[in-house]
Amino acid sequence: MADADSDVTVPRRVWADGDVHKRELARIFRTCWQFVAHDSEIPEPGDYVTRRIGRDSVIVTRDETGQVRVLLNTCRHRGVPLCRADRGNTSHFRCSYHGWTYANTGELRGVTFQRDVYGQGGIDKSELGLFQAARVDTVYGLVFATWDPEAPSLEDYLGPMRWYLHTVFGKFDHGLEAVGPPVRTMVRANWKPEGENLSGDGYHTFVTHQSAVELGLFASQDDLARMAAVAGPRFTGRTVHCGNGHTMRIQRMPLTVDAPAYFGYPREMWDEFDRNLSEAQREAQSCLSVGHGSIFPNMSFLENFKTNVDKQGDHARYIRVTLRYPLGPAMTEQLWFLLQPRHADPEWRRLSRLAYLRTNGPAGMFEVDDTENFVGITEAAAGDVAADLPIVLDGGRHHPPTPEEAGWPGDVADGDRTEKTIRAFHGRWQELMS
Repeated sequence: MADADSDVTVPRRVWADGDVHKRELARIFRTCWQFVAHDSEIPEPGDYVTRRIGRDSVIVTRDETGQVRVLLNTCRHRGVPLCRADRGNTSHFRCSYHGWTYANTGELRGVTFQRDVYGQGGIDKSELGLFQAARVDTVYGLVFATWDPEAPSLEDYLGPMRWYLHTVFGKFDHGLEAVGPPVRTMVRANWKPEGENLSGDGYHTFVTHQSAVELGLFASQDDLARMAAVAGPRFTGRTVHCGNGHTMRIQRMPLTVDAPAYFGYPREMWDEFDRNLSEAQREAQSCLSVGHGSIFPNMSFLENFKTNVDKQGDHARYIRVTLRYPLGPAMTEQLWFLLQPRHADPEWRRLSRLAYLRTNGPAGMFEVDDTENFVGITEAAAGDVAADLPIVLDGGRHHPPTPEEAGWPGDVADGDRTEKTIRAFHGRWQELMS
């Protein structure tokens, strides 16, 4: 895998150049596994949602046998999109142009006026089914797909990252479910700056989000310093590179506890977390302040706790998944998913939803702060002089590696404010683009 501590030179033009964008679509989005849906969105046969892989619209559907399929959303006849709804339930998709009809397996089932148009022999429907993703697989309810028939298995693609996904998505007895449809927004920014940020940028928080700190949405640096003084020498942050550009950042509150403490979740859930997590995974989740990471190229997730939800100061964790579609060098479509434990107490779910909306929802304070930076980065990178200036990515090279006996897989380093994960992101990007 690309060494996250090797020299990575990245000119700023990669954020704005049209030729670079075209190569990304061919070399990254045509080949990599990509998240397309959560299986709770399509629980029944016939259920479907429409998404993208790269710039291509796809239908993610559960066919009548229960198999999840990812179908290119374009008629094989003359190319009209088959499905214009965001979600629904159907056994067939019918083209609005000439009426060609496809089963939700992708098979072409009906051709209108077949003998009049194509003669008595008709047309060979077996050769004209919908184009489908070469491989589809699911891990912890997250549905991934790839166009590349030669791609490694999803298990191999994720590598050590699956261990960290388990700490976030796999610790619940009854799994997670998506709360409503995802929110969609269009951002006049390149798709990569947010990917860099969510890969593990703990450096920007107290500058970009200073107003949120002042309003008491999460702990200040002084609060953290006081907790650290009481707790002693416990790790407060680690960053991880898992290969293939997949990364993770885990920040914990520097508290001393006698047993794993999963603050922000109802106390009755703690026992199931203890059952479902290994000792090292329990350490990663105990006293968690924030954990976020990315599955290269365009999926990120965030598990956040540091949010005061109401006047009583109640706290609740939430899990958000973000998707970024590269529609142009300076245009990205974003999807936000809120995931919640299926069996959680309704009042806790309400508090968790409020915490998400207040901070990392599309109108939340954190998201607005970050998006302004991403737009500015993209606009500045389009300049004639700025395009050739390199990005500075040396932060955190002095951070010590985490001892192997900690039991955390991947390339792990102690320290929270680092650019290690961003070097890993761009290292993988360069591997695929070269």
